[in-house]
Amino acid sequence: MKKIILSLMLAVCCCVESSAQQVAVKSNLLYWMTGTINAGGEVALSKHSTLGGTFNLNPWTIGADNKIQHWFIRPEYRYWVTEKYTRLFFGVHVIGGGFQVGGFRIPVIGDRSPFSNLKENYYKGKFFGVGASIGYQFYISPHWNLELAAGAGLARLKHHTEPVDPSKRKASYTDSSHILPIPTEIGFSFVYLFNSKK
Repeated sequence: MKKIILSLMLAVCCCVESSAQQVAVKSNLLYWMTGTINAGGEVALSKHSTLGGTFNLNPWTIGADNKIQHWFIRPEYRYWVTEKYTRLFFGVHVIGGGFQVGGFRIPVIGDRSPFSNLKENYYKGKFFGVGASIGYQFYISPHWNLELAAGAGLARLKHHTEPVDPSKRKASYTDSSHILPIPTEIGFSFVYLFNSKK
């Protein structure tokens, strides 16, 4: 994971001196609605391609014991059909992070799911995956775009189950792992373009 972060930072530093409309920053409004702090950046590599990444963090406990705590990063390469930061794009990305979720019930999760007993347990662990995305950026003004994006992929989750009730917790736990299809991106973001010529 550290290698991915360093590679992304190096690519951003190498490209940041590029010409007009090469750098963008963004934030996803849908994630903010769930209490997830998030920010992203993107740098143009050519007329039709960009390299970017997002960081997301949700550190909150809801009520006494309901947790949806998580963090993840998602570096992504995008190919723009028309031109960078304009209209339709396709992307490929890696995603990785950690989570601690539980203390509540989700009716749509069945008994065979790895997370079938969320009401009585916390699920703590890490994940790493790959995915693909599709999206569209709408022009608002010379420096602002609105982005809609969606993505999905496969992730390997390594986690253990810990009872919500502190009196039932043990000193140590054994991790289990699963490979699952996951949504990797659901975006409704405002994008700010630096040095735009639009």
